[in-house]
Amino acid sequence: MLKKFLELSDLETTISLRQKELMELEEKIEEKKRLLKQLNRNVRRYEENSSPREVAVTKQTKPVSEKKVGEIARTDLVRALESGRVPQSVIERLCDKRYSKETLDLNFPILREVTDMSKVEELKKDPTGRSRYYAKPITIHGKQYLLCAQWFDYSKTKLIRWIEKYG
Repeated sequence: MLKKFLELSDLETTISLRQKELMELEEKIEEKKRLLKQLNRNVRRYEENSSPREVAVTKQTKPVSEKKVGEIARTDLVRALESGRVPQSVIERLCDKRYSKETLDLNFPILREVTDMSKVEELKKDPTGRSRYYAKPITIHGKQYLLCAQWFDYSKTKLIRWIEKYG
């Protein structure tokens, strides 16, 4: 009987120790959850502060983030380019296919200079005859340019950041 009592006592002690360990582990889990929530809040704050700001709004006060990428190019990008704040050296780079690919992931130069207004129709097309530029030229530093019309969603973030940099 004494032997069974000692075994039972040992079991109760073991159970008690395990319960204590379990409670300590649960406390550690709760602490980790609190830390994770705090980290998530910090990440959200960081993303909100580092995400592209709203560059401009349309007449309907539509935020840039809600606009389609082509609409951003036709309004906000054109406004930034025509404002005169973009240096001529950057404008020249925008006429380069490689710069356009690296900067905004476009397959065509962002700008195409128009030296003869009678050739706008042929300048807006690629070698296969497809229109790749908007028909209406824009004026930048006193020169006429056609703006690329081949915009895709994957370029939107890069375009917004570029406009923020120069707009």
